[in-house]
Amino acid sequence: MNQNPLQKLRQKLEITTSKYIDYVGYKIRSNDIGSVQVMKEKFILERENLLPIHNKALFYPCSGNDFDVAIFLFSPLITDFWFVDRGYFSPNHQDTRGYKRGLDAPADEQIPLLKGHPDYQFMGKKIVGSPTWYWRDYDIDPCVLTEIYLHVPSNRKIKIHRRRGYGISAFHKERFSLGVFFYRGDSQGEGGSGNLWLHTRRIHEICDKLVDGGLIVTDGSQHSYKQDHVYKELWKYRSGECPPTAEEIIKSARPFTDPEGRHFTCIGYAGHRYGPTLVWQVRKSGPYHPTTHS
Repeated sequence: MNQNPLQKLRQKLEITTSKYIDYVGYKIRSNDIGSVQVMKEKFILERENLLPIHNKALFYPCSGNDFDVAIFLFSPLITDFWFVDRGYFSPNHQDTRGYKRGLDAPADEQIPLLKGHPDYQFMGKKIVGSPTWYWRDYDIDPCVLTEIYLHVPSNRKIKIHRRRGYGISAFHKERFSLGVFFYRGDSQGEGGSGNLWLHTRRIHEICDKLVDGGLIVTDGSQHSYKQDHVYKELWKYRSGECPPTAEEIIKSARPFTDPEGRHFTCIGYAGHRYGPTLVWQVRKSGPYHPTTHS
């Protein structure tokens, strides 16, 4: 009798008896191509809640140089990673010219993003659109650079798409089944996008596209400034003090239900950016069973 794919996935995730997938000192690339450093950050994801995002896509608008955490945390599950920034493949663009990875270089001159990492075997690439765009031109000419890798630990093929353009445009035009919306480190000032992705209207758009049980991973960047906002838990630590440990931060993030009947529960921690990056699971239907933390 053939085994259900989700049962196989569940077995792969049940590595220990712990409730959490808990990464400490996870190997992560630095800004220099090919080098590896040990990151002292801690990452926590609750294992039992990850099944809905299997073989789905991760979308990260205004991503800049922040690839590593999203890729390394979700490679065992996510099939397509979408990173979108107006500064990609645009020589001397202010948003990307300072990165050692050369993210402003034309798409056909880009070094594979994960070159030299032992867990990722490069299998090829594809470019759709003009490889370069002059940033002073009024309209952005979109371009997508897709790199294909074999994720060796899980023996899964994954695709990493870098798209030049605006996040909102890509969100509506590109076709994918959204499992994870990843968003952090953005602002209104110079170098920031100015897009309020955590404004009520955008949250509705995100949740409408998100699969039932999908994840919103955010540090609370670019949120609404209403003090009594229904989604305020998403950015409660964006400015100000927060508990000292990842476990305490997860415990203190209260589950809530929005006016549309969607249930939000914090199930993990994905490092620190402009505040702690929390992992929220969004349930759209069925009985609500808030996760309890011991």
